[in-house]
Amino acid sequence: MTVPTLEKNDSVSSPHNISPGPSIESIEAESLRNTLRSKLKEGKVVFGINLGIDSTEVPYALGEVGLDWVNFDMQHTAIGLERLPSMIQALSYSETAPLVRVLSNDLGLINKALDMGAQGVIVPLVNTGEEARRAVQSARYGPVGLRSWCGRASLRDPDYTETADREVMVIPQIETETALTNLEDIVTADGVEAVFCGPFDLSMSLHIFRQFNHPTFQKAIERIITTCQAHGVTPGLLAPTGPIEAGIKKGFKMISLGGDLPILTQAVTNTLNVARSAVNTHTAN
Repeated sequence: MTVPTLEKNDSVSSPHNISPGPSIESIEAESLRNTLRSKLKEGKVVFGINLGIDSTEVPYALGEVGLDWVNFDMQHTAIGLERLPSMIQALSYSETAPLVRVLSNDLGLINKALDMGAQGVIVPLVNTGEEARRAVQSARYGPVGLRSWCGRASLRDPDYTETADREVMVIPQIETETALTNLEDIVTADGVEAVFCGPFDLSMSLHIFRQFNHPTFQKAIERIITTCQAHGVTPGLLAPTGPIEAGIKKGFKMISLGGDLPILTQAVTNTLNVARSAVNTHTAN
């Protein structure tokens, strides 16, 4: 039996009338645009959430609510590299900027997070200016940096190597007494446009764990904010330490509303309490 061959321009009919998908060449190119960075440049206060639930449903749902950024936390949660790409893609329909907190200040980990679509990396436990510069270098292409080129990252942006070096944010965390000592060197490192205070680890390092109203902690917070302001760097707070209004009033510009799991459990608890209160009211009547 002779099997017919198809010429280049021949078409194949489908019993289900399925049209062929777009070719790579037909997908419209779009330069990377970091909306979070743009808002911070305008001096706006921005809000985000720390994500730890290892499911694409969470970022897909949160993309609708108007958050400025989402932190996919790979340091303290179950989120791993296997799930990270699809979680970032689930958020990609929205204007919310995807950030990734990497496990440590490591070239390979920072490269991988950016290759998977992160528009910024949060780098924990940065204690010196040299460590801040190393983090920036890991996120920049050569000859300035050490980031290795990845075809995946540039599928939608043919000029990704240029736009990424401009748009990708490197955000060191200030969370130790040593970091406070070297704060000016950290915030003046070339390429650092924002820092996050990690309040729990910082208070632990200062021997006043979770005592956020302690004068020593308040003095540390004030120092972070004033040093950032003096050098045009955005001060951020990566976990709530009290009312959101207090953080805004102090001068934080990039504020976490909390973690997805605590917010979920609190919402369910509040709803359950209202429901049980309604039962008690009905029974009393």
